[in-house]
Amino acid sequence: MRIHIIAGSPNSENINAGIIPAEQPDLIIAADGGAERCRRLGIIPHILIGDLDSISAELTEEYRHAGVEIIRHPCRKDATDLELALDLARARGAQEAVLFGVLGGRWDMSIANVMVAAGKKYQRMRVSLLDTQCRIYIIHGGSTFTLKSVPGQTVSLIPLTADAEGVTTDGFDYPLKESLLPFSTSRGISNKLIKKEGKITVKKGLLLCIENLSLC
Repeated sequence: MRIHIIAGSPNSENINAGIIPAEQPDLIIAADGGAERCRRLGIIPHILIGDLDSISAELTEEYRHAGVEIIRHPCRKDATDLELALDLARARGAQEAVLFGVLGGRWDMSIANVMVAAGKKYQRMRVSLLDTQCRIYIIHGGSTFTLKSVPGQTVSLIPLTADAEGVTTDGFDYPLKESLLPFSTSRGISNKLIKKEGKITVKKGLLLCIENLSLC
């Protein structure tokens, strides 16, 4: 099951249908303020989740009458609306979760969104974060990720939380073979895709693959 989660980052006001993949998801979840973005894009989500402090009461009622499933949480809670949406996606059996409107605006929220998306509890889902300037893919240890893009695309590989071990790449200008990408170094920054597909294998650790759309 493929799920789209649409959140409300202010950096993505110019988000449009062009950054949303053509493949139709099985389920669309609006995370709180993401509901306003859905309305601007002409999208009716299947589920609205969050404390609903970032959307109007009128829109909430509009969605209720449209048959949208509304899951309301209290404002005082221990998880962001995005984490609640990801937990719901996992509970509903998602194999893939694509996140929109989660980058930009407040630095603390953007960093938290990336960290939450990379959580171990979601490692059975393929999680990616899409924005107008970049796409971020989460690669957990013991897996191989295939990036489909255009030759010349700038791609960075950044270890998250610890060293990434046994990193092997194919289709990139700077190849890696069973390599170590140490945490808190810049070795994996600004590689180049030289084929239409690039493969990245990680044996141990956690890796962010960042495709920089503004540098293609």
